[in-house]
Amino acid sequence: MTYAAALRIARADLAGRPVQTGLTALAIFAAATALVVTLALRQGLDDPFDAAQTATRGAHVSAYGDGDLSDLAHLPGVAASDDRPVKRAVTTLGGTPVSLGLEALPATSAPVDVPEVTDGRRPSAPGEALAERSFAKESNLRVGDTLRTDGRTMRITGFAVSTEQATYPRWRPGIVWTPGLTGPTTRAAIRLDDPEATDAFKQAALHAHPGLRFTDWHDVRDTITDQARTNTIIIGVNTLLALIAVGFTVATVISGRVLAQRREIGLLKAIGVTPRGVVGLLVAEYAALAVAAGILGLAAGTAIAPLLLKPMSNLLATPTPSAFQPLTLLASLALIVAAVALFAALPALRAGRLNTVDALALGRASLTGGASRAARVAAALHLPATGRLGVKDAFTSRARAALTIGALTMMVITLVAALSMEATYSRVIEDPALRAKPWDVRVSPGDGSTQDALQRVQAEPGIARATTLASFPVTTARGELQARAVGDGFQAFPYAVPDGRMFAGPGEAIAGRGFFDRLEAKLGDTVTLRADGKPFTVKLVGRHVEPDNDGEIVIFSRATVPNAPQGDVIADFTPGADGTKIAGDLKRRGVQAELVSAEVRQERADVRPIVYGSSALLVAVGLVNLLTTLLLVTRERARDFGLLKALGLTPRGILAVVNSGGAALGAIAIVLGIPVGIVLFRALMSAMSPSEGADIVGTPGPLALALIVPCVLAVTALASSLPARNAARASAAQVLRAE
Repeated sequence: MTYAAALRIARADLAGRPVQTGLTALAIFAAATALVVTLALRQGLDDPFDAAQTATRGAHVSAYGDGDLSDLAHLPGVAASDDRPVKRAVTTLGGTPVSLGLEALPATSAPVDVPEVTDGRRPSAPGEALAERSFAKESNLRVGDTLRTDGRTMRITGFAVSTEQATYPRWRPGIVWTPGLTGPTTRAAIRLDDPEATDAFKQAALHAHPGLRFTDWHDVRDTITDQARTNTIIIGVNTLLALIAVGFTVATVISGRVLAQRREIGLLKAIGVTPRGVVGLLVAEYAALAVAAGILGLAAGTAIAPLLLKPMSNLLATPTPSAFQPLTLLASLALIVAAVALFAALPALRAGRLNTVDALALGRASLTGGASRAARVAAALHLPATGRLGVKDAFTSRARAALTIGALTMMVITLVAALSMEATYSRVIEDPALRAKPWDVRVSPGDGSTQDALQRVQAEPGIARATTLASFPVTTARGELQARAVGDGFQAFPYAVPDGRMFAGPGEAIAGRGFFDRLEAKLGDTVTLRADGKPFTVKLVGRHVEPDNDGEIVIFSRATVPNAPQGDVIADFTPGADGTKIAGDLKRRGVQAELVSAEVRQERADVRPIVYGSSALLVAVGLVNLLTTLLLVTRERARDFGLLKALGLTPRGILAVVNSGGAALGAIAIVLGIPVGIVLFRALMSAMSPSEGADIVGTPGPLALALIVPCVLAVTALASSLPARNAARASAAQVLRAE
């Protein structure tokens, strides 16, 4: 067969069935769109801190001190530096005093730490300002708002991200950049030849300028990464499921379409085309269709992706990545075309080996027992006659039915994952100990002492109990780790301890999974730690759930280390107390109060558009998948429908037959997808976060899972409507005459 002849055959085949060709192209288009969106989300999840530091040329060390610090640029190991004036100030937002860190806006050509504008524009005059994005979001600031502070008024022209410090309010003060700022305090932003050599640089800098304060990029990275960890896990699980669903969709549509062309394959063989030629022709035909539909899908995915990338970047405190990544787009197109070619070649090889006479026969030449078994199951369930016919037709091709069920099952699994996300967040909100924060509010004393803040909090109406919490580094035989010391009354603030028990007195401690792994320790071991150079020992009596620092944290009572830093104040509310009002009152009294539940609720609100957006995309893919399958079924069974109509089956009965087939496939997907989704979500959470995933994951309740049933049935009904109407409208006389 010549190339020209093959081209004519392929073109005629595609043009001769415009509806099936259009639906096949639509399925490829939907798969390509979903693939681009999910890959773009995956790229945004790969080390969010690294993405922000690259975009902003972030500093490895920030040194703060009075006077000229330009000589720090000449210290060994310094690759680049930039000095800028900084000033502490206070403004009032919503009736509450808020600390600001004013900083001179660096030039866009500065070698270090240039804020990346994400909304609005850069300031161009001294009366304008650029606000750090997480601070603006937490403070409900908008572009165009005015800040009054330090005897000046500044109009906010935009928001930006920076790795100068981690997200607000976990790191304070809120950063605001403005042109022309002057002041006695300088911040030297330093990039090093070796980013890991921060300790050596700080020692040399202190030798030159005693009294300097530093911010290390390791601390900023750890905070940003820890804060984004749970959200990253949930988004990652959802995108992984999306990629699997895309594969099922392409496999279902293409392989089912090829199997439906068995008669055409018989005609090709009858005119002398070899099995290899048949396979090559079909692969080329669908590969060409994949290229055309795939390019359109890539364009659509590039347009849709920013709708999910923007909330994800807000959540992870990173610049919004571009969805237009040429290499990613080319890889996506190549993946789609390769998948289409593979799923066209496999059934084409099977069909090419058929006897020519069997292939030319109408319908499937050698029916298996699959349909009859399906019919027997339907009869055992006492389904009406139309339901039995629909179930039998849906399973005429067992391979196609299996692929369709697989695609619908992935859709159900994705919906279960979204519900599991909600259950996980609800569980963490109800039990903040699962975030290693077994309190309602945390109060920073600011410029005052911890004891004064503790007394102020204890005197606040609505506070049931309060104590202190200090975080500080400790040195172990395996390097530096983090420790927390809880003050008197720690028994009222129990951590979540799945293994062992909570510490009961001085000398006992609990630790995260990472701490045990790092020290190769086990419950009951006694370890020696050093704080401020002084050794002390603790007995490990429990493992607590710890999301921060990869679980490399140890917690004990303050009496274990009496000379520990003062730290913050933690407190619980009395039952029924208005936590938001109490936190607001504390802020107005000059201390910074952070509600634990507010932080988690905000994270949930941020992650919802991403998860639900990608889930909706997969529901659309599943809809196209089932629609294509049912159209193929009705086409193959056209003669049977004609006979049934000739025997008196009404158009409403035809509708019931087709709808029953789609509902049967959807019901099986529900039965399989719900338990698999629960188990898979838990397994992926555990695999992606060994330190906390298995401990915090929640399981949707029966009522929540029940919502999946009408959702899937609605999808199957919608997918069944078009093929059912086509079959019902077809004239029995015309169908049978064509046969």
